[in-house]
Formats: sequence, structure tokens, C-alpha cells
Amino acid sequence: MLGSSPRPFTMSDRRSAVLVELGRARVAFRDVSRGTDPRTVIACLVPPGVFLTNKAPYLTFVNGDETTQAACLGIMNSLPFDWQARRFVEINVNFFILEGLVFPQLSDEDFHIVARNAARLSAVDDRFADFAGATGVEVGPLEDAERQRLLVEIDARVARSWSLTPAELAFIFDDFTTDAVSEHYRADLLARFGELI
Repeated sequence: MLGSSPRPFTMSDRRSAVLVELGRARVAFRDVSRGTDPRTVIACLVPPGVFLTNKAPYLTFVNGDETTQAACLGIMNSLPFDWQARRFVEINVNFFILEGLVFPQLSDEDFHIVARNAARLSAVDDRFADFAGATGVEVGPLEDAERQRLLVEIDARVARSWSLTPAELAFIFDDFTTDAVSEHYRADLLARFGELI
């Protein structure tokens, strides 16, 4: 019905989602983090069958496949998302904080490119072969230049989805040391962002 709120997820929906996650690669994030660390939100793809402690919570996706997982991973590890998290994080990232953060509304094109790039960055070896197959990317290590190109593309598209200006993107850099975000990376990101807007 028009104007009605979406159906809330039931306990059965949530249990089913957890069982799906346990059988595939999962998006986990580091619980221990400070706003002054080189990066505040540190998320990664964990291979199937790996046990996690409470210091590495993972996400479940009631709706969504591996492409959705990859897009989420790309956004969480993006520079603009990390800048946002720094406004709220003192000593750790937990579900309470994470659920309060804003995820950008990506266009269909940006969603697929962010997902594809994040999937490729994550598919480092054969432990991620099923994930790579589901997202249509190759498996294996990446050259540094290609890794940076994929990261820059994610950051540029996430920044554009938030309608940032080049000056606002440059302002975000002030929160990060040049060890965390090199001058070369900043220049590449501003250049690519300029091409997209």
C-alpha cells in the first residue's frame, strides 16, 4: 500500500539471514578503533568457515547477495565514510554507532562499480573463489597501481553520491595524515572526482 512502511524483518527472517552468512564470505569490521587511528572503520571480507570473536562483528544481509555485500564493503572502507565515522567514534566501532551512520544513495552505475571494485580488492586468493565467481571478478593479488586505481574509483564515486564538492573532498583530507592517505593518492582522487562531476 502506498505510504505504508516496509514490513519489518521477523526473527525467522533474521535467523535465515545468519545461516546464509555462515555459509559464505562475510563482511566483518574491527571493533577496536579510535578516531585518531590512520583509518577508523576497518572492514574486510572474511573467508567462509572462519571463526570470529566479538572484536570482529560481521554484518548479515536479509536482502542482498554478494554484490550487495561488496558494495557495502566498498562504502564502509571509503574515505568519505571514514571521515563521517570520525565524528562519532571515540574508542570503538559497534553496531550502535554503525547503524547511526549515513550510507549514500548510489546510482545503479555507481553501485555496480563500487561493488565490482571492492569485490576485486577483496578476492585476494582462492579462499574467495566463490565470492569472486558470484561478483564476476578475478581472484588473485593486485599490483599496487591497480589497487590504488580501484580504491580511488570507489572513493570518487562515494564522494559524488554525497554531492561533495572538490573543496569538501579536500577538506576531508585534513583528518588523515599523509602516511594514512598519501599526497599521490589525494591528487589521484581529486583528479578522478573532477572527471566524474
